[in-house]
Amino acid sequence: MRSMALVVLALAGLAWSKTREPVDPVTVNGVRLRYGAPIPLGKGEARTYVLRDEKTGNPVEVGVALTENALQGLPQGGQHGGNGHEHYASYILELPANHGTPYQFVELDWNPKGHGGPYTAQHFDFHFYRTSLAEHDAIDPARADYAQQAGAFPAADELPKGYVSSHLLMKLDPAQAAVPKMGLHWVDTNSPELPPRNQPFTATFIIGSWGGKVIFDEPMITRDFMLSHRDSISGGTTIPVPAAARYAPAGFYMDSYRVSFDRSAGEYRVALTGLAWKE
Repeated sequence: MRSMALVVLALAGLAWSKTREPVDPVTVNGVRLRYGAPIPLGKGEARTYVLRDEKTGNPVEVGVALTENALQGLPQGGQHGGNGHEHYASYILELPANHGTPYQFVELDWNPKGHGGPYTAQHFDFHFYRTSLAEHDAIDPARADYAQQAGAFPAADELPKGYVSSHLLMKLDPAQAAVPKMGLHWVDTNSPELPPRNQPFTATFIIGSWGGKVIFDEPMITRDFMLSHRDSISGGTTIPVPAAARYAPAGFYMDSYRVSFDRSAGEYRVALTGLAWKE
């Protein structure tokens, strides 16, 4: 794993020229980096990327790269919200062609006011969606079956042990806890920001559901935690993700997520890493 981490860091350093133009793809030690299309974010840009093993063709990491200035000049409000969810700014990111993962797109959300305790700090949501953008857009409180779809939970073996729905934590009906264009959120009860540990929120991993399916995997990261990696020499923070017994659809899923900053590339990265085939 250490050798793969070194390859990832080397690829990040080669990924951008001094003029910020992408070199795509880049291959180092048998691992190929490919970017998705960039979008404006703050005073910089954000884009997805995937790392694939050249020998097997399998993806080993999928993530979002944000240029250094993307964390500056962010909006202080947003056009989205509802069901008690503070307003946030939302951005849709395309994945690279032939990425080989079960994800269809990434929704990057910026929450300038957080969205309820203990997640009140300014933070980013990185939603890696297993479903289509059309299905995402159809999660609308105006639909007649909204409550039914919100209350249809995934099979127990598709959720890691210890994960519970936010509607139980908030003591609400599923439809009241569901968020438009997202669905219902599932939280790891072992997360350090939750009781009884009650530590300050920095990073956590959320799972989303709708209509009886798991529809997204979501690292949720505070802006301050990302900025803390700007001067770090550790190479980033990697946090294990509890495994489910079964995945739908079958595909390459993470065993952890990582937050890092690459000085030579001048970009922050939030990644699902350690991808391996799971049924």
